Amino acid sequence: MPDATVLAVLMGAAFAGAFVQSAVGFGFALIAAPVFLAAMQSGAAMQVLVAIHVVQSAMLVPGLWRQAPKEMLNPMLAGSVLGFPIGLGVFLALDLDTLKLAVGIVMLVFTGLLVARDQSWLSRWLSSSGSPHPAAAAGVGASAGALTSVLVMPGPPLILYVAARRLGKLESRALSLTFFAFCYVVVTLLHTVWTGMSAGTWAIAGALSPAVVAATLLGDRLARWLSEAWFRAAVLAVSFLSGAWAVWSSL
Repeated sequence: MPDATVLAVLMGAAFAGAFVQSAVGFGFALIAAPVFLAAMQSGAAMQVLVAIHVVQSAMLVPGLWRQAPKEMLNPMLAGSVLGFPIGLGVFLALDLDTLKLAVGIVMLVFTGLLVARDQSWLSRWLSSSGSPHPAAAAGVGASAGALTSVLVMPGPPLILYVAARRLGKLESRALSLTFFAFCYVVVTLLHTVWTGMSAGTWAIAGALSPAVVAATLLGDRLARWLSEAWFRAAVLAVSFLSGAWAVWSSL
């Protein structure tokens, strides 16, 4: 177990990330991953992060999965199965500095996607009509599955896809959290069986779980009436600053 100061930092990052993701459907790893890597100085930080994501998913998904559009969700789930082992292989090949750099780059790309979505640029460039094609959804699932295994960040491909499909807030949140939950559970199992998760890793995840539970309850309650735009602006600022810092520190 880390000392009290490090554990307090991890707990604060876990609370902030869980709160934002519970409220708007994404943002947990964007906020928490750079802090976890800096505080733990080990790739085990990503194992802890994916394990505590499962805690949040168990709280949110039972009340949401029925609202997720199945014509998009099912092919994404199938595609993700192809991406998981590829991403885990990449994870095992990365050292800590490269992992930090990868986190920073993905966060900056994600920030760009958020800006493009909010400015409706993605809708113009990726305008789509008719029923979603299963192959496209499967491709999104495969890339998101790989990113989950490496960085615990399945969001960027999904943000692009959701923008193209022009989903509403409720459908988008339900689709994102349901798909993410599947990714987190599978990647946690892969880390447990394939790479091994030490007793210390599980102990840290257990110690952080109360903060995740409290933040998830608060975020889910506030999601019903607080402005989504406010949260998007906060996530945008945090993801850009954290991504830039992660890239700088790795170099």
